[in-house]
Amino acid sequence: MPVKPSRGGGSQVDVDVHIQSNRKSDANATPNTNPGRNGADPLSLGVDPKPRNRALVDDTDLDAILPAPTVSVRSPPHPAPVLPVISRPLENYWIKSAAELPKANGEGFRLYRNRQYVDVPDGGVVLVAMEADTGLYRARFASELIPSGPLLLRDTDSGIWHPHNDFNAHTVPLTDASLSSLRTELDFSGVEPGSDGLFRHDGKLYVVIHEHSYQVMQDLDASNPRHKVWRLVNPKDPVATESANIYRASRSGETRAIVRNEQGTWVSILTGLRGGMDRNDPGPANPLYFHRPWLDSPGPSAVQPPVVATTRAQVKRYFAESTDQHADDFIARFGETTVAEAELKRLHLEFPYLDREITKWEIAYKGNDSAERARRLDIGARMRRLYKWQGEASEKVYRDGRLVGFRLDLNFGQRGNLALPVFVTRLSSVVALRLEGSTSNNLGNLFSRFSHIESLEVHKLSGKNNGLLSDINILAALRVLEIRETNLWLPSVGHEHFTGLSRLQELSLTNCSIWPGLRLIGMNELRVLRLRSCDLNLFPSGLTFLPLASRLRVLDLFHNPGLGDAPNVSLMSELRELNLARTGISQPPVGLGLANGPTQLEVLNLSHNPLAVAPSLRGMPALTEVDLSRTLIQNFPEGVTSELPKTRLDLAFTSILAIPDTVELRTAIELDGARITDPTSLRRLIAARRQTGRDVWLDREHPGSGINHWLHNVPATQHFEKIALWNALAGQENLTMMRRFAELVRTPEFRVERPLLQRRVWSFLEHFKEASLGEQEALRDMAVTEPSPGKMLDRLEEEIKNFDPTWQHQPPHHLPKRPKLD
Repeated sequence: MPVKPSRGGGSQVDVDVHIQSNRKSDANATPNTNPGRNGADPLSLGVDPKPRNRALVDDTDLDAILPAPTVSVRSPPHPAPVLPVISRPLENYWIKSAAELPKANGEGFRLYRNRQYVDVPDGGVVLVAMEADTGLYRARFASELIPSGPLLLRDTDSGIWHPHNDFNAHTVPLTDASLSSLRTELDFSGVEPGSDGLFRHDGKLYVVIHEHSYQVMQDLDASNPRHKVWRLVNPKDPVATESANIYRASRSGETRAIVRNEQGTWVSILTGLRGGMDRNDPGPANPLYFHRPWLDSPGPSAVQPPVVATTRAQVKRYFAESTDQHADDFIARFGETTVAEAELKRLHLEFPYLDREITKWEIAYKGNDSAERARRLDIGARMRRLYKWQGEASEKVYRDGRLVGFRLDLNFGQRGNLALPVFVTRLSSVVALRLEGSTSNNLGNLFSRFSHIESLEVHKLSGKNNGLLSDINILAALRVLEIRETNLWLPSVGHEHFTGLSRLQELSLTNCSIWPGLRLIGMNELRVLRLRSCDLNLFPSGLTFLPLASRLRVLDLFHNPGLGDAPNVSLMSELRELNLARTGISQPPVGLGLANGPTQLEVLNLSHNPLAVAPSLRGMPALTEVDLSRTLIQNFPEGVTSELPKTRLDLAFTSILAIPDTVELRTAIELDGARITDPTSLRRLIAARRQTGRDVWLDREHPGSGINHWLHNVPATQHFEKIALWNALAGQENLTMMRRFAELVRTPEFRVERPLLQRRVWSFLEHFKEASLGEQEALRDMAVTEPSPGKMLDRLEEEIKNFDPTWQHQPPHHLPKRPKLD
């Protein structure tokens, strides 16, 4: 936003500012045929590709820029056509003389006669103007109204503005202060991260920066084969709830883009987002501080910069009840003064019409249902607020990190025959809808007032659902569609679902009964497909066709047991997540482990299936999590190494009998309940627990928890003594501890070293009975709190030594040699 120089006080500085003459003269330019472009048509100007050497340019050249004439701005009756930007070298926009320009202010601008100049590489200075659509600055010629030069971003360290190139060129260190709002309370000290620098906890991913932990999600749109881009997120925000740990720009919340550099350090990165700023980030925290004074958040006692105060006052002049945050949200969307002023005038003029429409709808209900009356008043108040850009934090919607509007929640209630809130006045600030309740009315009129929205959520919609499927095609701009617990039954086989949503990028259906089958023909922009618990008997048609297959990144068909054959994923080269759990497939998908298959796959879930053959994991170096639990596979999948999968290989409750010597047992591998009977493998499992501190394998549950397991081969003459000892400790006080001892039958020691384990158990129980009350309490607490049965007994024996250093327990096991990998 241009800042006017002071008119009073200080000395007047006269500056001759010239444009470097790299263009043909105006006399040789093609006449402008586009009215309203304020000068020469940028499309018709000839450009000399060789920029003139600055050192040879005479500063007294007569091509001086004259003071800009006064221009009256009026809203045209029809939008002016937007001309494409011609790509010219930045040197073409250098001015000839900048020696007498004022020094750059704290935001990097040299201000002169309401114009903004910035320093660029190699000593150049260019005139810039803000793009209304993006909020970024472009270089421009003095003769043009719409800037045609390269986008520019400022480096806060040097103050130099650089062309906005590939995001890999712009990374800067992260600071504690800029990340304070995103910190979590988790402590990963003493825990080693994965090879990718990430920590895993409770299904979420975290990084540690300056000894503080932060939740992260992968930004698939910004990532490329050489660099993975991650988003720091606030765990309390909706954006942090994605189960696959994939960043979804459609969900609200504060984020920061980061990458891991060659030194293994996490650094902030510019991903080329529109508006140049991550969600809700304050201006100073941005790695390449872009001119966003209205997003600063000074304290109540701080002196407001004139631009911020004036702009906020401008909004409040039209809507007095607006807060500073409301004003900032509006300015973050519209930015430049002229554009914002025009939009404020429009909203101010149209609001009385909307208010009358809403009031008429509110009082039209004549019934006695107080809940219905309250529902209407709530919807009406919400629509009035959002129309004036007075949304709450939970209602904000971001696209590419920039605030674009708000989400409107409409609960239709349970009286399906009541009128929908359909008004002539358009709520352009609403860019996302969430529908719930029951309706027997067609939704076409409602959707026609929101045909511009990009996101639609439908939850538990009952009533005339065929109307939803026929009218939803009005929303041709939809990019995200999420429907839950709603029947999607078409009136006949000849009809199709969602035929008009060709721009859809994410389709998520959960607990939705679909009839007939779903067709994806024409949805070539689809990136995420989730069809969870949707009673599918056939895979969606078109799923494996190009170009859709080559663009799909998430394929989630969880819990559709009617699907018996796995899809062919050979053409899904961009796939990151594949979830076919609980689908009834008996063979792995074709294409896994092939050179032309999904080589970038990160998450693979084929669990809870009658799968008889393990998939090959070869050729997928990005694999992070693989879940083959509760399947019928008998062998380890090919391709398992000491690094892959990186964080988790779940083989629990499978039919695997032995562990290959080439597989290194580590904490990432889960084998609980697998049918392992090979003695060598069982001894390796004992060693793995002692090395890692956790159980890699525990046998399936055994019936009974009494003394019989511990009388195996005990002489009959000792039975009375053993039974008396057991009964003496089986009272209520020690009940939980004795139940924990029963779990020792699940350890590998019970399978291959049962006599030794039995002697250790009786030795401990005999000592426990004679121990002091203080020692008993300490041992009892340890037995109850240690989750690993095998580790529990080891710890109890070590604890006894603290009370009685002379006590001797059974000698520890010798650890087998570390297996070698091929």
